[in-house]
Amino acid sequence: MKHFLLTLIGLFLISSCQSSNKEEAVKKPDNVEILFIGTYTQKEGHVDGKGEGVYVYEMNKETGALRYLSTSDALISPSYLAVHENGKWVYAVNEFNGGEDEFASLTALEYNPKDHSLSYLNEVGSMGQYPCYVSIDNTGKFVMAANYVGGSVALFPINEEGMLENYTSYKKHEGSSTHPRQDAAHAHQIIQHPTQDWVIAVDLGADRTYEYELDTLSQTLNYVGDYPNSPRMSGPRHLAFHPTLEVAYMLNELIGTVEVYRTSEDVRMRRTTQMISVQQEGDNREPASAAIKVHPSGKFLYTSNRGELNEIVVFSIDENGGLSAVGRQSTLGLTPRDFEIDPSGRFLLAANQDTDTIVTFAIDQETGMLSETGFVAEVPTPVCLKFLK
Repeated sequence: MKHFLLTLIGLFLISSCQSSNKEEAVKKPDNVEILFIGTYTQKEGHVDGKGEGVYVYEMNKETGALRYLSTSDALISPSYLAVHENGKWVYAVNEFNGGEDEFASLTALEYNPKDHSLSYLNEVGSMGQYPCYVSIDNTGKFVMAANYVGGSVALFPINEEGMLENYTSYKKHEGSSTHPRQDAAHAHQIIQHPTQDWVIAVDLGADRTYEYELDTLSQTLNYVGDYPNSPRMSGPRHLAFHPTLEVAYMLNELIGTVEVYRTSEDVRMRRTTQMISVQQEGDNREPASAAIKVHPSGKFLYTSNRGELNEIVVFSIDENGGLSAVGRQSTLGLTPRDFEIDPSGRFLLAANQDTDTIVTFAIDQETGMLSETGFVAEVPTPVCLKFLK
């Protein structure tokens, strides 16, 4: 009897803990998706920033229409964002030049689902200048950031309150290439494989891909190796993993191509199986490729081109991960630095940085092609779009 009672008590405690953990995560509304928008807030060489911080919008799940909810406390150019899986914490790079004596920074914010506000938690130095990418590791315990100027990446623990602690690991890249924008290393992205412990850092300036192993016990990024991109002057910018296949897609900004990599625990990112252009044959305009995303179904790949093109390019993905060009869609604005696909895969939202708009497109589930919905939201200098998880 005593043993039976102890068992019941144990089951009750386990059930209580599970319920408590579930309650900690933010419950998503049924009819809308919550969208966070990073912006530029000040004038830089490449942009006339007009934003005030991180914006919160809701997207109607049926129509794709956006509605403004709130704006965060004032921040300096929170351009790229990462949303924690618990739905409570949002992390932003502050993309600016900290100066000779200071670094730029990363900011931690807390989302309140009751009034849709974003509150400032804390800020830490990014360990470089103009940080341009931020991501969260698979355990949800670390933030990783890439610093464009200085060509470095760093690891930051997340404490129990969601605040960022000072860096525990820092890696500086070396090297250059032949394009004028490749005079030095310029880290542009750092991202972990969805199911493995290895991390990829993409460096546009060095024309190289860096591989690290994330050791969560020692809180370090352990260098494994780095690999040159081919051809030279390709300018690797962003990488996207396929949701089910051991395949990754690298977008080369300077030459406007997508490289298809086979990935596994053994070969990681070392074997390219295909390279395909984001432009139509005979089009010699500068692509200025920016963002790359895989559709949740794994059937389509999308990339954005800025510069003279200002479009989203659509590719179909075959059963082996290979790409075929399907078509392209104007973003109905200028400089689509980023875009995002909603969790259902029904809509694609394009952020037109230089025309202050976010345009919603419907996705054809059979072909992957985009069509206009007529919904356009006015947001000052939008950069990065992230949905609440």
